[in-house]
Amino acid sequence: MGYDWITGIVILISVVFLVAGVITLFRKNWFINWLRGSLGMLFVAIAVFFGLLAVNVFSYQQMQKEQDVATLSFEKSARQTYDVTVSQPGGAEMRYEIRGDLWQIDARMIKWKGFFAGVGFAPGYKLDRLQGRYITLEQERSAKRTVYALSEPDLGFDLWASIKKNAHWLSIVDAAYGSATFLPMADGAIFSVSMGNSGLVARPLNDRADLALKEWE
Repeated sequence: MGYDWITGIVILISVVFLVAGVITLFRKNWFINWLRGSLGMLFVAIAVFFGLLAVNVFSYQQMQKEQDVATLSFEKSARQTYDVTVSQPGGAEMRYEIRGDLWQIDARMIKWKGFFAGVGFAPGYKLDRLQGRYITLEQERSAKRTVYALSEPDLGFDLWASIKKNAHWLSIVDAAYGSATFLPMADGAIFSVSMGNSGLVARPLNDRADLALKEWE
């Protein structure tokens, strides 16, 4: 089941509670005015919560087995400094300056369990951050680090963190973090990043990336 369906259902629930809240707040001649106000505000608060939930769920991409989620192209601009272009399947491109010798990309994943997994709710993912790393411990401690967020923060509340924090009683969904192994940066290298059930996997796409891997290993 696509995430547009999930978002639509959550939005519908939000609208129902919003309408109920507005009707309750403006209903006349109710025997307990303070209860009317409290109940109305409760409905409106629930509507706002489900509205934010819909927006945050929609920010995740549906995952179908293993699929390509990004392509990274590297251009060296200075010593241990690279301009990195991150291209996503939808056509979006982002450019970052990464310092160091190695790079890593991370993603947040939400996985449905039980009944929801059985009826076809596919896992979702959202690219989280891109960072550089130095090979030597001395540079790693003292040199300038570069870490970039690859997606906008959730609206109102952090959906992934909330699921992770309440995992002990949430039986329908789980939150996981996927990270590709640190790989070398090289001028002209191109890598693909794919997402599977176990997380992120990065692979070389051209000879320059292959050579960088062999020299690093």
